[in-house]
Amino acid sequence: MMNKVMLSASAIALVAASGAYAQTQVVPASERMAADHAPMGVRAGSFLVIPKVELVETYNDNIYATSTNEESDFITSVRPEIAARSNWNRHALNAKASAEFRKFAENSAEDETNFNVAMDGRVDVLRDTSIGGGVAYSRDHEDRGNPNTIGSPSEPVEYTTKVARIGAYRGLGRANARFDSEVKQLDYKNGVSTTGTAINNSVRDRTEYTQTLRLGYQIDSRFEAFVKGALDSRVYDDKSVARSSHGQTYTAGTAFDISGKTRGEAYVGMTSRNYTGVGRTDIDEPVWGGKVIWNASDLTTVIGSIDRSIEETTIAGASGFVNTDYRLGVEHALTRDILLKGNVGYLNAKYEGTVASRDDDSYVAGVGLDYYLNRCLKAGVGYQYTNRESNVAGGDFTRNAVMLRLSATY
Repeated sequence: MMNKVMLSASAIALVAASGAYAQTQVVPASERMAADHAPMGVRAGSFLVIPKVELVETYNDNIYATSTNEESDFITSVRPEIAARSNWNRHALNAKASAEFRKFAENSAEDETNFNVAMDGRVDVLRDTSIGGGVAYSRDHEDRGNPNTIGSPSEPVEYTTKVARIGAYRGLGRANARFDSEVKQLDYKNGVSTTGTAINNSVRDRTEYTQTLRLGYQIDSRFEAFVKGALDSRVYDDKSVARSSHGQTYTAGTAFDISGKTRGEAYVGMTSRNYTGVGRTDIDEPVWGGKVIWNASDLTTVIGSIDRSIEETTIAGASGFVNTDYRLGVEHALTRDILLKGNVGYLNAKYEGTVASRDDDSYVAGVGLDYYLNRCLKAGVGYQYTNRESNVAGGDFTRNAVMLRLSATY
């Protein structure tokens, strides 16, 4: 499945503009190798246009993510992409369009066409003041085995996502502030079950509004302390589902860049969701997370991340679920053209509400190899293992997937 909506917009562009960590030498091995093999691109005035196409052949031994009667298949994916970015001394403007055409060898009902278009930019008002924003639109599909899929659809559930974001960054000596405001709209396509009955997915349609304020203070060249607060509303189009809610998250933490080998951030805090519908149980949970990039050597990078949040669900009797995601990855440059990769992860989804809760534990692991044939061609092979253990009947599944990739760019 293609990536979800990618919107670099203000939150990313403004961090770079702040300069706090823009000059770091702690760059993962994969990024360094990609920079060494950067495509030439096509000059179009003050823009660099980069076309790309990728062919992926996947063998998946459990395409429906079921606990019994697993179905295997070969999947051919073609992913064209074109990106443009400005090369101005000040300000920035970027655009990107991509698509994915997925074709199953034997299960044609699973075929999908996904796409994504996005644009973002930044205006450098003063030396330490920037305003940025962006918009994006995508069509995607829901993975089989998702507990929040309604009924048993005969085809994957399709949905579209629209995103608009605007933000501002201001640096003042050691202190800095960043504000972001985002609107996201999700629309789900109705479907038909395997028994021929209609499935009303429009009950999942909603608009999400999020405002975030981050205040930071540079303690020294290595550490920045910060506090961050976010308010958000999730408003469902169909009021009868009574799932609309208001949330708030408050965290405190530190961003660090030390020893020329390690950078990242870590935080702790609290998050809560208050549901407007009668009978919905409010959720209050501690949150923790962050990401660390450690260059163990000139050739090896270790990347760890933790994320914890409250997510939406369609399960009756559940208000939402607390999603906790732990990841660890290793990258090693075997040669200047060959990159070895490995990853492991543990994900817990705990559903909370007025009835007995669902609790899913998922374990993932994978390995891969990328081989840069030259600046224009890259080949790769990968393997991914997924195992979900659930306390509900039929919620378990195991999946093995092997991928072969060939990408061409200019």
